[in-house]
Amino acid sequence: MQAGEVKVVVLGGSAVGTPELVNALLRQTPPETVIHLVLHGRTSDKLLPVTQIAQQLAQGCEWLKVTATTHLEEALSGADYVINQVRIGGLAARVFDETFPVAFGIPGEETVGPGGFANALRTVPEVVRMAQTIQQFAPDSLLLSFTNPASVVQYAVTRTSQLKVIGLCDAPVTMIGWAAQALSCSPAELSVDYVGMHHYGFITKVVRDGVDVTEAMLQGLATVTGIDIDVDILQSLGALPSPYFKYFFHSDRMLNKQQQQKQSRAEQLQQIEAELIAQFKINQSGGLGRRSAKWYDAIIAPVLVTLIRRIPGSYILNVTNGSTHSWLPADAIIETPCFIDHGQARPVAVPLPKSPIAARIQRNCAYEQVMVEAILEQSESKALQALLMNELVPNADTARAILKHIFPNADPMRSVA
Repeated sequence: MQAGEVKVVVLGGSAVGTPELVNALLRQTPPETVIHLVLHGRTSDKLLPVTQIAQQLAQGCEWLKVTATTHLEEALSGADYVINQVRIGGLAARVFDETFPVAFGIPGEETVGPGGFANALRTVPEVVRMAQTIQQFAPDSLLLSFTNPASVVQYAVTRTSQLKVIGLCDAPVTMIGWAAQALSCSPAELSVDYVGMHHYGFITKVVRDGVDVTEAMLQGLATVTGIDIDVDILQSLGALPSPYFKYFFHSDRMLNKQQQQKQSRAEQLQQIEAELIAQFKINQSGGLGRRSAKWYDAIIAPVLVTLIRRIPGSYILNVTNGSTHSWLPADAIIETPCFIDHGQARPVAVPLPKSPIAARIQRNCAYEQVMVEAILEQSESKALQALLMNELVPNADTARAILKHIFPNADPMRSVA
């Protein structure tokens, strides 16, 4: 690495959406230093065509250069920032996570429910090993965690290493966008109180021009498309929850939808991936937007550049709780407003939410922590405890059947008997 460069390593850099990170960075205010983006992939079959397109997009930019390697130690050596977006098992594993729960009468999803549990079983051990390598070759780097299930992965990393880590997710950005649509204004006009955990958060207060407009926002949600949660439930709750609450509040609808569809989302992505790789190999990037990797623009590139430029910025991030919420364990991973300045992220405390919301978050926190303990200890007993706290698992018999299917090292390609 040349003097004055900032080295940013992307683990899982062979993902077909990765060139969108280059586009997102180019839309940021240029830093005063060169960003050396190093894409790492386990094999070259996807990494080379993805890198070729990423380099093509960065061509002519004086402050951004892109290289790639399949050697993890080489990639990490001297890294300042490490973005973790690995998908253990690839899209075939995501297909498994999204489809096997349906046989148990439960909607499938890669971060919540039994699908999220299976994803964690597969992902946490690999990321923990990866974290040890990062600690060895880039001990002073900041890990930007984006691999799902994100807060579970982040909690495991903090339990097993001394790495500095923050988690990123675009869901809060989406939620603020919904609030703005409900109020017919720009998201930039709003400030919000946000409390919760990854894919389990709530906007509990919305302020515009110094005025609390939460009730008006809740009333206006009837005009917003894509939330997929009944508005009367949101109004009763008095808060706007994460989009993933459609799986909790309307699990029957989500299950029915999945039973009727011809392909899971992961199967659709497999097709898109194959088509994009074929295009990339002949230097075509016109279909890149089909992957819809909006998270790079929404959160990853803005946070990364804010950190590199060492300027102030406010974002909703996943961080270790510490003393931020006295009603949650200090080592919990929370999703909360954070203030970034001089390259550091500091969580900002928000008021204690209403007791029904606080109780939900506490239960989800306990579920995630017991799940991580079960995986790290390879404890089937603790895994059963965790599944019994999973909101989508209806009873102990179903929990046992799911556990028999996925614990400890289920084959992602295996079908439910």
